[in-house]
Amino acid sequence: MIENGDLILQYLERLGVEYVFGVPGGSIEPLYNALARSERNGGPKAILARHEAGAAFMADGYARATGKIGVCCATSGPGATNLITGVANAYADSVPLLVITAQPAIEKFGLGAFQEGSCTGISTVSMFESCTRFNTLVSHSAQLETKLLQAISYTQSNRPGPAHLSVPLDIMRAKTKIKDSSQILRAFINHEVVPSTEGTHLLLKYLATAGKVTIVLGEGCAGATNEILALAEARGWLLVTTPMGKGLVSDFHPLYRGVFGLGGHDSAREALLPENAEYVVVIGTALDEVTTGGWDTEAILSKRLIHISQNSEHLSRSTLAKACILGSPKLLVKPFSNMLKESPSRPKLEYLPGPDGFPPHVEYRDKDVCFANTSPVKPQALYWSLSQLCPPETHVLMDTGNSFLWGIHYWQSHNKPGVDEKLFHIGMGFASMGWAIGAAIGMAMGDKAPVICFTGDGSVLMSGQEMTVAKEHNLNILFVILNDSHLGMIKHGQRLGGAENIGNVLPDVDFAGMAKAMGLKSHRINRVSDLDDIKIDDIFKEDGPCVLDVIIDSEEVPPMGSRMKVLAGGGGTSE
Repeated sequence: MIENGDLILQYLERLGVEYVFGVPGGSIEPLYNALARSERNGGPKAILARHEAGAAFMADGYARATGKIGVCCATSGPGATNLITGVANAYADSVPLLVITAQPAIEKFGLGAFQEGSCTGISTVSMFESCTRFNTLVSHSAQLETKLLQAISYTQSNRPGPAHLSVPLDIMRAKTKIKDSSQILRAFINHEVVPSTEGTHLLLKYLATAGKVTIVLGEGCAGATNEILALAEARGWLLVTTPMGKGLVSDFHPLYRGVFGLGGHDSAREALLPENAEYVVVIGTALDEVTTGGWDTEAILSKRLIHISQNSEHLSRSTLAKACILGSPKLLVKPFSNMLKESPSRPKLEYLPGPDGFPPHVEYRDKDVCFANTSPVKPQALYWSLSQLCPPETHVLMDTGNSFLWGIHYWQSHNKPGVDEKLFHIGMGFASMGWAIGAAIGMAMGDKAPVICFTGDGSVLMSGQEMTVAKEHNLNILFVILNDSHLGMIKHGQRLGGAENIGNVLPDVDFAGMAKAMGLKSHRINRVSDLDDIKIDDIFKEDGPCVLDVIIDSEEVPPMGSRMKVLAGGGGTSE
């Protein structure tokens, strides 16, 4: 006989999950006892976050890095409610999480137990209802295995996202028989949706003779990028990415025209206009404000749209589309790309920079500022310089606010030809401040490649304590803090929108000193040339995290034009 907590961990181990991120407490103690036993036997181990939201962010980053389920847990009451923001962020971005929260013993429901979150009090299960794919209280020990398997199936479906199990103390501690589950998990593989024959024929009908086509790669193209590139290269079709899709293709690919949407490039919008695109093929993304440039009806949202995704929710807003095709992008494009990969019509392409070092076919704002060596630091110059100095395989995460606005526009992705790996990561669906700090930790734990995290001073003041987790586990993460003593996106949004100047000023903080106090290596950067003195290459070769406290010019306005048009009540155009 084993406890139910051990049963959960046996399934996680079979799924290849290495870590459970969380914060312990009284009601979830049996799961932590099981985690201690698991770790001693080489199974999943507990990672102690500093706040439950940080635990959910870490699980999110781990899932994005590995393709496995991210697992986070919390005790009852406030532990569970603290998780919700991180879980909602994963839900908005379709990230597979298994979320386990505790309850007092079920016989104590309604009696005012310590930190009770039952249906008779502050119902935490109800709170998770709208930010999970599956959400349930395990009310009897016999339910646990069945509901656990249901939760796993929802996280791994073609509409992935978080699943939540609320498990009372006595249920988690209850004994169960050791079972032979060697066949049970076969249901959780091969979830790619095969496109219908009709959908494939429809795609051929429109695209077989089309000359000018622009393909928009969303985050759902991960794993299918090589096939899509083979098709685009053979036909000479232009490539654009969404903000969430950035990093799937090298910025220096000769057919790439940049990012369309929030923080994007005018050249990307040009590639989508009728004179340059008979059809716009959007793959693997939802049509939300961020992706459509504030619902720009001249670019993506038109009758020229062909929308492809294996997530049916992505297609739900495509009311104007010429065709909506439900199916795996890889399975849909692979038959064509296999023929085209070795085709003599497919040109040999070189990923060459222009004479100024920039991608020659992407139009940037204020390009000259990228070479400034002023104090305080111009953010354009910081992003441009670090994208040249970091190893090409570096995973980069951008936090909510100015961090991701500057990153979407100025960071250069250097994907190698033939390597299908997403290197640029943002949490833009729910856009939680502090997400990147926790997610960078989860990503570094799940994927040992170097990681760089851009975050703002506001996010660090919310969630900077999680950097001590990176120190504890000796993770190779470079945290770059944009320090301008403001909530930058709020400040510039108020100015551009004619609003009152209120609630955007932060105190002057020595984040380099704060990092040292937490045991992290740190440097204060006052001008871009300081990066040469600290030798970025050496930082990525050393063990452990490092913090760059970068004093940023707070007067530089990030590319947020489409966002401002939406806030003003209009549609978006270019940035």
